[in-house]
Amino acid sequence: MSASPQAPFLERLRRAAAATRDLLAHSEDARWEIFAKASSTRKIIKSWRLARQEIRTEETGVAVRLSSDGRAGFGAASGIESAASRLAVEGARAAVRPQVVDPIPPGRYLGRVSAPEPAAPPARGWASYVSDRLADSIRTESDCSLTPVRIGVREGKYAWILSTKEGFTATHEGAGCSISIELADAHAEGGSWREWLWVRDAESFDPDVEAVRIVNRVLLRGRTRPLRSGMHDILLHGEVAAHLLAALAPLFTASRDGEDPVQRLVDREGRLAAPCLTLVDDRVGEHGPLTSPCDGEGLPSRRITVLDEGVPRHRVASYRDAILSHEPARGGARRVSYKEPPASGFANLMATSDDGIPPAKLLSRTEWALYLVRLVAPVRIDVERNTYRLTASGLALRDGRAESWHPVIELRGGLGPMLRNIDALGTDIEWRETAIGYVGAPTLLIRSQPVFEGG
Repeated sequence: MSASPQAPFLERLRRAAAATRDLLAHSEDARWEIFAKASSTRKIIKSWRLARQEIRTEETGVAVRLSSDGRAGFGAASGIESAASRLAVEGARAAVRPQVVDPIPPGRYLGRVSAPEPAAPPARGWASYVSDRLADSIRTESDCSLTPVRIGVREGKYAWILSTKEGFTATHEGAGCSISIELADAHAEGGSWREWLWVRDAESFDPDVEAVRIVNRVLLRGRTRPLRSGMHDILLHGEVAAHLLAALAPLFTASRDGEDPVQRLVDREGRLAAPCLTLVDDRVGEHGPLTSPCDGEGLPSRRITVLDEGVPRHRVASYRDAILSHEPARGGARRVSYKEPPASGFANLMATSDDGIPPAKLLSRTEWALYLVRLVAPVRIDVERNTYRLTASGLALRDGRAESWHPVIELRGGLGPMLRNIDALGTDIEWRETAIGYVGAPTLLIRSQPVFEGG
């Protein structure tokens, strides 16, 4: 459901965009682009140590890009009065520098597509209800061995306007909701466990079901047993798999120097990964957290396939990076906020498979495997050496049943061979926030990887 046209933050947005447009309408700048964004966020924090907190944040900002005679500049400022618009324009003019490529896409590239309507923001009182219900269900399911320490519910609405001198204008409204949970575990040294949940639809969110999933993950930890280093089959929980895919994202992002690092990793047949793995940046589907009618520069949104059944296909790129790397302009720009110019990047990086396997069957597909459920350190990849390093905690599974818990398990070896050893994907896609944005990943089964306990 779209936000109401009378919403205060939308009025702030229109005022900011109009004031900036008035300043530039009669300027001598050959080309200009305005991006204005406004947001309204409420975060409710229920802590069992401190009083309940409610934090509200309102933000409005405007960004300007100017281009003329081989020179371009970018400026941004926050605020709702004309001063912010003036500062953004002045900042862009002060930052003008020579550019090899005009970074503002020509009008012929710009356009809009239909974008899914965002889910309605949660009703008033929903956050308090969900916090209490999650806490009660977690205590019950864990026989009180898990104690909620802190539950935070973040609800947000936003809208933006993109406008160019040539007359193109695009607008979009969105909403989002997420829950962060911190638990104390009576049976674990060091005692805490954290979860993050993206809520696709508040009305269909079931706190009891989520509590069971969380408790099952936490209580999988049992008595630690020695683990012999060697070659083992690996199962990556969706959370760990998402961070692995995030580490791979730069391979599919256009570079300004024209280099293609993927070519160092593919085999003789040009294959990077196993045929069961396809990766897409889906900006228009109903499943991703970030959808819009156009990318961060105004090119129509689309579904960009970067890995097609294990074979590299396309790269995401802003208009400038596409030109510099000799890529077609497909609409691969992302704006993290109005404070930064658009850059090459993913909106919703997602692993897909037409032959996905239900998680229960996937867990029992191997006689003995390590199931990694929580990342311990950032995933590292070295393209030059074609290597990777992944450190996580997890379980040893025999015939799909937990046998022992291992707090630190390190995988390291050849990056290309590891990707080509992916044997199957689950159907349990979960979205996670990562260093490159949102990533949707299911459980992955990877055969025969070198494992070292304790790093």
